[in-house]
Amino acid sequence: MAAVKFELFLLFLCVVQAHATNKTKQPNIVFLHVESTDGRTYYQDSLVPIPNIRKLQARGVSFLNHYANVPICCPSRASMWSGRQPHNIPHVHNGIKVNGAWNNYEGVGEDGNSTVSVNDLIGPHLQSAGYNVHLAGKTDWVSGGHSLTTMVDSWSIYARFPYSQPATGGFHIWGDCGGNLSVLPGNKSAHEGDWKLLEKNIEWIAANGTTSQPFFLYQGMNIVHPPYNTSQVYMDRIPIDKIKIPQWIPYEKMHPCDFQTSMKKGCALPYKYQDTEKWKRNIISGYYAMIAEYDDMVGEYVAAIENEMLTDGTIFVLSSDHGDMQTEHQQFYKMVPYEASSHVPLVIAPGNNFKNLKFRGEVSALTSMVDVFPTFLSLAGAQVPKSADGMSLIPFLETGESPKHPTSIISQFHGENLVMSWYMVREGDIKAVFWGTGKEHTPQLFNLSSDPDEANNLALDPMYKNLVARMEKLLLAQVNYPAVSLNVAKYNIDMAKWWVNTEPKWKCILNGTCGQGSRGQKTLNDDWGDLWQLGPSSYFKAWYEWINGDPVVRPCLSSLEHNWPPKP
Repeated sequence: MAAVKFELFLLFLCVVQAHATNKTKQPNIVFLHVESTDGRTYYQDSLVPIPNIRKLQARGVSFLNHYANVPICCPSRASMWSGRQPHNIPHVHNGIKVNGAWNNYEGVGEDGNSTVSVNDLIGPHLQSAGYNVHLAGKTDWVSGGHSLTTMVDSWSIYARFPYSQPATGGFHIWGDCGGNLSVLPGNKSAHEGDWKLLEKNIEWIAANGTTSQPFFLYQGMNIVHPPYNTSQVYMDRIPIDKIKIPQWIPYEKMHPCDFQTSMKKGCALPYKYQDTEKWKRNIISGYYAMIAEYDDMVGEYVAAIENEMLTDGTIFVLSSDHGDMQTEHQQFYKMVPYEASSHVPLVIAPGNNFKNLKFRGEVSALTSMVDVFPTFLSLAGAQVPKSADGMSLIPFLETGESPKHPTSIISQFHGENLVMSWYMVREGDIKAVFWGTGKEHTPQLFNLSSDPDEANNLALDPMYKNLVARMEKLLLAQVNYPAVSLNVAKYNIDMAKWWVNTEPKWKCILNGTCGQGSRGQKTLNDDWGDLWQLGPSSYFKAWYEWINGDPVVRPCLSSLEHNWPPKP
């Protein structure tokens, strides 16, 4: 009997040794990519209860200043999975050459006809390096995957439609600023789809994790994305009374482009309930509760890896595609350069097998999503293409420092909910935002150390003129932003003309008088059609002036009304 026990013990040691040997050179990677998460919610002083994420932070590295290179779903993922800045993702879409992932209708191309396609992403590279790649959940990096409203609103950002903030809340087309918080009773989840997929992935780990082939497991979660839906069990975890309530400033004091974005998001409606402490507290607490539920999902993955005795040979990576404004600066959703929108979390937690990745703690250096691509490829021992714009984060995992890493990061966006392209550059604690071609509006300049709420635009003070110029020089070294803005303006018109020429029902789709388009596309969001019905001729006039005009970058309007009331 003792001999049998000894043989079983030796067999156990061999299994453990096999796990260690197989995973030392090429780690298993579990990549959990959640929606809409503000990177500041992972800070140690955050009110959000995330005990499972805290455990991964304790055994790995937290990147405190990590940014989305374009803070919206599809372009952000296309940028991260290709390792390219959004202005460096040329592809073909609808027969049109598109020079970048400009909006939520654009990502990478579908096939080899595009310069950057699905064949150039992390997955195929890791497969070539010998990995068993399992992608599950929200991928959303291929062009053409979003709604008709996303398409039309993105293309028409320079059309100056009639609006009245006092009368209707402006030209609002994206709902009611996120609406009201919805809380399900008990522990009934509002995010069952993510949980069901998690269960399938855990089964996949049990079936595939113990082979000699390393694996890359990805789940793209939908949770944390608005609407703000959660469960009472998670609401009970949030210290609601400690939440800091954002203060909204008068419209006249807002940056014109912020004012326009707030209107388009439905956050400037003439309803009193939005600008109340109760409503804001509910939205923020519900947002925090969704992150708390996601933390439970992380815990299930960690337990699954432990149960299969794969912990030492596995690296966990947690991040998000963008943040959420959660009522800051009179907004919800993403798409803007403010910290709540563009600043995202990144946690990398290696297993004990990887002795070279020995640093544990926080990294305050500036990093961004394009750095994830070369990091994954380097961990797998694969060659990083020269086309990659990012730089591997492995030196940070080894020592906490990376002397060659860039000291600045950039972000940008050109699509829906905006009325002008923007570009953000950060170096140290200084953050600058440039609009359009740089001629249309005064830039914004913030010191995030002394002004974490980004409330004081230093660019309005002449004494910061030289600093603004320095930040613009940093930006121009990475992207010729005036040229990109003009190229996007041309792209917008080209795509809109393609749609008009291929969609027989485009007029009734625009004015909200037909149920669906010829391809089964639903009409635009209800509030778009409702507004057009107030004065179709005025709205069509604005459309024709834009689509038949030259591709120009038009300033954001600051007036509370424009061409109001519209003509029927």
